[in-house]
Order: sequence, then structure tokens, then C-alpha cells
Amino acid sequence: MNFQPPSKSLTSRDYQFIALAVILFLIISAALVYANRSLPKGGGDFLAHWAGARGYLFEQVDPYSGQIPARVQELVYDGAVKPGDDPYILDTPFHLLLLYFPFSLLTDPQLARAIYTLILELALFALAILSLRLTDWEAPRYFVFLFIIFCFFNFYTFQAILEASPVLLLGLIYAGILLALRAEQDELVGALLAVSMYYWEVGLPFLALVAWRSYKEGRTRVLAGFFMVSFLLLAISFLLYVNWIIPWLRAGMNNLRADFGYSIRAAFLDLFPSYGGALGWVFIGILVVALGYEMSAAHNADFRRFYWAACLSIAAAPLLGFRTEMEHLAALVIPLALVFAVIHDRWHRIRDGLVVLVLLLVLAFPWVGYFFPFISQEIIFLFLPLFTVIALYWLRWWALRPPRVWADLVARQS
Repeated sequence: MNFQPPSKSLTSRDYQFIALAVILFLIISAALVYANRSLPKGGGDFLAHWAGARGYLFEQVDPYSGQIPARVQELVYDGAVKPGDDPYILDTPFHLLLLYFPFSLLTDPQLARAIYTLILELALFALAILSLRLTDWEAPRYFVFLFIIFCFFNFYTFQAILEASPVLLLGLIYAGILLALRAEQDELVGALLAVSMYYWEVGLPFLALVAWRSYKEGRTRVLAGFFMVSFLLLAISFLLYVNWIIPWLRAGMNNLRADFGYSIRAAFLDLFPSYGGALGWVFIGILVVALGYEMSAAHNADFRRFYWAACLSIAAAPLLGFRTEMEHLAALVIPLALVFAVIHDRWHRIRDGLVVLVLLLVLAFPWVGYFFPFISQEIIFLFLPLFTVIALYWLRWWALRPPRVWADLVARQS
């Protein structure tokens, strides 16, 4: 006779706890939505998608036409558009614009922005937790709290929240892709890849690395998940708007020609007017070669090396010459978690103080540059990706290998 242990059923106290947690979550969410409505003018990244989706659904306006940027600039700048302001040209492919259609049902743009910003804030919290999980680091509880605070109050994620930029959702998707790869959940990897195929200046090297590794390992289920989700979204998009490809490509070209944002070459030209352009190309060339080598070496290596290369690809993307924006650097939360984890594990005797010191440096420097004009915007833009790439290479040996030296083993166990 087989005896099975009795299943553990939920008690009334468990139901009370769940109900209390749900009520508390709803109260906090409502408070955040109310607070988000008081945010200053901005949110153009989201409003471009909201206006494009709403214009198409309710006014039969082409979301890639010039009417949409004009409406967004009216909302963000109150019509007082100056040279150098963001043009807010919508260049998201229509099958992914479908994901914004639920928000277009809201007539109040500020309410829609506040609700979307709440989703971004929840995504940022999840991104911080998943980034720490990826490191396999048994982080002290105090540091988990400090890292979450850092993620919410560092300059770049703060800009992403003000602009209501989907880069925070993309960062969460990238972290989810890495976790799904490690857990061999290939269909989930493909599905997440399918909904992350935009904002190329943020994730193109990372997505290329994931696709390359999946191909070399023969992970056909990744393709199955990708094509299943993509086919569904594309089928709906072509049913709603048959000829969206050409207007979308035209909008993408217009966005590339727009004189807005930051790039490594423009930053070097501003900092070194005489030879900044040539220096920028040299830097990009060296970085492309280094990134190509690391991606090639990581496609058939163990997951830890692949994870390090993935962090490098995210950190290096803003330095590859693509025109990008300050808030896009919020995705670097993922490699920063690895940097802090390796510092903590390597320098045992001073690890807590050193980790907190580095965290405070990364947190404080951009804010100092923002409030004090002697540090230019270009330096603020270059600071985080340069710091992260240098730190990843500096810690590369310890990030890719377990401690082999007897002194290291003693230090870790003491």
C-alpha cells in the first residue's frame, strides 16, 4: 500500500495574509499612480507610442506620419519646441506597437503616462532583484536593500522614469532571457526575444549574442518560441494595417537623421575638437574587435563566461556609435550587479566598504555633474558605460574563474 503525505492546505491565516498583501499592493500602486501624475513635463518616449496607437485606432492617422511627433512635442514642450529638442519620431514596428493599444483607450495622456510609469517602476524593482539573482551571489540583506535604492535613485534610471522609457521593461526582458537560458527554458527565451526587437541602440549586441549562442547550440525551441509570438503579432498587425512596413522604415531613417541624443563620436568631438572624430572611430574599432572576440569565445563556453559577455555587450552598446539617449543607460543595471558581486567576493577583508564606496561613486557622480555645470552632459553620458566596461575587464579573471589560488580560498573561507 502506498501512503502519500497529506497535502498542505491553506489556512484562514494564510488567506488573511494574501488578502492583506493584495490590499497593500493596491494601495501602494494607487499612491504611485497619484504621485506619477505630478511628475514634471516629459514622458515623451511613452507618449509617442500612446499618440501613435490612439491616432491610428480612433482617427485613422498613420502612426508614422509627421502628425504624431507634432502632437507629442505639444504635450511635452507645450508647443515651445527649440532646436535640439527630441523630435519624438515613432519608429517602433507596428506589430510591437500593438502592445501599447490598451493604453490608447485612455483619453487622458497624463493618466496613461502615470499608469505606464507605475509598470516601469515595478519592472525596475524586478530588474534589480533578477540582476542580483543572475550573479549567483549570496548578497547581504542590507546590500539588496541598498541596490534597490540605488536602482531607483541613480541618475539614468531616474531619467528613464521621467521619460517613461520602455528601456526599463527591455532591461527586465534581457534579465529574463539570461535566466531562461540558464534554466534551459528555450521557448520562453524565444518569446522574450520576439517582444524585444526594437530600441536597437540599447540591445542589438546582446540580442545578437543570444541568437548566435542559440544557433551554435542548436536550440531550435528558441526559434519556435520566437516565431510563434512573432507570427501572431505580425498576423494581427497586417490585418489591421497592411502597408506599415514602408512608413515604418521611412520613420526609422528620419529618426537616424535627427540631430538629437548622444554618441561616442559626438561626445569625443565635443571634448576634443581637434581630433575627437578620429579618436571616436579608433575607439569604436577597438571596442568592436574586443566585443567580437568575446562574443565568439562565449558562444560555446560555460554559462558564466556567456553571462559575462552578455553584460559586456549591454555595457558596450552605448559606445558603438549608435545615437542613443541618457535614459537608455538604465539597462546597465544588469552588468553593474555583476561588478558589485565580483568586488564583494574578491576583496574579502574590505568587501562591504568597497562595494558601498563603488556604489556611492556610481550614484553620486552623474548627479554632481547634473547640478554643477563644470561637468558636461557628454561626460555624464560617457561615465557609466566607460566605468562598466573598464570594471568588467578589470574583474574579468575573477568573474570567469573560481578562486584557484590557495590564498584566495583562505580569504573566502575566513
